[in-house]
Amino acid sequence: MDSLVFAAGFCIIALAARQIGDTFKQAGFPLISGFLFTGIIAGPHILNLIPIKAISTLTFVDQISLGLIAFAAGGELYLKELKSRLAAIGWITSGLVISTFTIASLALFTLAGHIPFMAAMPVSGKIAVAILAGAILVARSPSSAIAIINELRAKGQFTKTVMGVTVIMDVVVIVLFATATTMADALISGLTGNAGFILFLVLEIALSMSLGIPVAGILFFILRLPASFVLKSILILLTGYLVFIGSLGLRAFIHHTMTVEILIEPLLVCMVAGFLAANSRRYRKEFLDLLNCAGPGVYIAFFTLTGASIRLDILADTWPIALILFGVRILAIFTGSFLGGCLAGIEAQGRRTYWMAFITQAGVGLGLAKEVGIEFPQWGPAFSTIMISVIVLNQIVGPPLFKLAIKRMKEDHTPAKPNAVTAPRNVVIFGADSQSTALAHTLFSHGWRVKLTQPRGGSTLAGLENSPQIPVQVVDGFDYKSLEKINCRTATAIVTLLSDRENLDICETAFEHFATQTLVARLNDRSNLSAFEDLNVLVVDPSTAIIGLLDHFVRAPGAASLLMGFQRGRDVADVTVRNPDLAGISLRDLRLPFDSVIMAIRRRGTLSVPHGFTRLETGDRVTVMGTTAALREIALRFGRHEGQAALNLIEKAVPEQLKKNGIKPSLIENGHRDRFDLLVEKAVVADLKQEMDKNTFFELAAKQMSKQVNLSASTLFEMLSQRENEMTTVLAPGLAIPHIIIEGENQFGMMIVRSKKGIIFSPQAPRVHAAFVLVGTRDERTFHLEALSAIAKIVMDPRFEHKWIRARSTKALKALLLNAERDRRHPDRAAGSGLAQPWQ
Repeated sequence: MDSLVFAAGFCIIALAARQIGDTFKQAGFPLISGFLFTGIIAGPHILNLIPIKAISTLTFVDQISLGLIAFAAGGELYLKELKSRLAAIGWITSGLVISTFTIASLALFTLAGHIPFMAAMPVSGKIAVAILAGAILVARSPSSAIAIINELRAKGQFTKTVMGVTVIMDVVVIVLFATATTMADALISGLTGNAGFILFLVLEIALSMSLGIPVAGILFFILRLPASFVLKSILILLTGYLVFIGSLGLRAFIHHTMTVEILIEPLLVCMVAGFLAANSRRYRKEFLDLLNCAGPGVYIAFFTLTGASIRLDILADTWPIALILFGVRILAIFTGSFLGGCLAGIEAQGRRTYWMAFITQAGVGLGLAKEVGIEFPQWGPAFSTIMISVIVLNQIVGPPLFKLAIKRMKEDHTPAKPNAVTAPRNVVIFGADSQSTALAHTLFSHGWRVKLTQPRGGSTLAGLENSPQIPVQVVDGFDYKSLEKINCRTATAIVTLLSDRENLDICETAFEHFATQTLVARLNDRSNLSAFEDLNVLVVDPSTAIIGLLDHFVRAPGAASLLMGFQRGRDVADVTVRNPDLAGISLRDLRLPFDSVIMAIRRRGTLSVPHGFTRLETGDRVTVMGTTAALREIALRFGRHEGQAALNLIEKAVPEQLKKNGIKPSLIENGHRDRFDLLVEKAVVADLKQEMDKNTFFELAAKQMSKQVNLSASTLFEMLSQRENEMTTVLAPGLAIPHIIIEGENQFGMMIVRSKKGIIFSPQAPRVHAAFVLVGTRDERTFHLEALSAIAKIVMDPRFEHKWIRARSTKALKALLLNAERDRRHPDRAAGSGLAQPWQ
């Protein structure tokens, strides 16, 4: 009966902890700090709402929570997405383990004379206690890390590395603690290590890891059940709890029957099971969704009970020693993470920030400290008191520091709008009727920056009096200057809802001068269809659109309702893959929210319907359907957000010579423009009106680029001619990319050439209409390859040739390159060159 009363009272306090956690969050602290604070206030030392007897009775809450936390920690270790960071994770983990264990052990050994229970111990005993303390202080808190990452929706290389280190550290610390416990027992008993001792230790670890396999089998069985989501979540929590109960029972049985004690570490068992389930193609998505569903409630209960378990009286008695060890641990963590970061080649800001992410300790550390009290009853309780005091300080200070580190690295993501699944994009709508107004409202609600435009003298737009976010402009005409005046150059999409003649004029200007990616027109007369198709315009014919829509509603009502947005809470969005860690991963191996599906992929201008074996590439435009929350999560996972450190890398990689030539870091807009874009901005452009042979062309190129790369025109001409004689630079029909390496440092230039009549490189080869001349010094070879790769991806767009020929000016040629769909890479991510397909 007492257990039920305690459980009911604790549930009420946990509900209060949720509200207090929200208050802490609004004040800038992590949610779990609020949970801990609630537990401390409600605990036996202040309000006594959770008495000491209740804490011991509610031990099952700890065991259930630790099981889920271990499953989640193993689930975060997803090898396919961590492969690009394995080296960094390995170096940082090694640095942290060696530094923390060594420095913390030496510190406690040095303080032994000031600690009552250690003062009278022999040297061997002091060493035993010191290595146990060192092992416990190595522990991290996956639960705290996961809670903070989920709270901030943190994504990026820093977050991924921290999570990888934290997960692996828990495996390491369990192995290290088991080793330290056995060594301490040997030192205190006066025994020496031998081969049998080492073999027994390896056996314990191997047995714990092996038992994770049948537990994973139980998880797979639960996931196969035709049961509800809630029931499956309860069964998974029960599985983790039974692992802890079974571990204790097995240990007692072996000790009773065989007079030896084998420690089966339940955390390690659950971690292995979680790892196997999360890396299974068939069950991965559902398993992770079940953990995410059950996680928030479990975290509230676990951290509230942890706060109530804190012995404030013990903390008051041991605070000087605990405070010293707390400071020593921070120093050790900073040293280990900094050295590990140096060996891993991490940038300076990251090396100075990583230590802030590894301070927190919680369940694992507390469990290990309590276990020492049980294993060594003579001095174990006093030792546990000091360790728990240090862990409490780490748990109070660690979460805010981790949150600050994520914000410092700019990897926190808080949704600004419910439907803003991608970065805001610009759209200009030409029209003066109810359809244009309704479209403006709809696109604005989906996170687009909308501008409504109407011809001068036309009817007044209605319905926007209460929408100051949607500006309305009047345009005098549809020529280049008029559209440039209203910033159509920066538009991602242009929609025309006027007469066919006006729509065609707008689309021609945008196509030939701005290379706008998406042009949409409402067709009034079907006889004008071919003129719009010639400009790659997406045409909407009102006379047939409603018939086609009704046809789809009859034949596939469910799909039509989803696509039209008639299903509440569901939407469709296009998301660009910019996360380099996802390159090469097949869709069946991709961790996506359970309530989402990938419908199509646009790659290099070609739209395809994917299947499970389709592999992603950076730069892919993916069409996704799902709930708004799922779409936000996918946009976050597909995007590249490596924080300010990445921007620093870009600015650092731009040579000083380019800065002198006028390229400024301010041109890099939010990481969406890379160095190739900056090169295009400063490139020499030639629009040739007459046909030309290759020698005349090289003379022109040498003359135009000599000042750009600080080399004489005659020398450039000779090098270009020699390079062409050795191997032709005509890479595809109609395309040539002459490129040479010159002596010197920090020099790189490009010339963009368009020749409608063609450049004759060889009598047998087709005439070249597009040429890109690249000249760079040897130290710029990496960027040389990157520029070649960028050009290759741009010209592989099936629409490129048509846009290139129709461009009206040199500005339009540059706009075509700058607005092309391709992966904006950081300069340190060089890519190979080459053309897989001819330019058609």
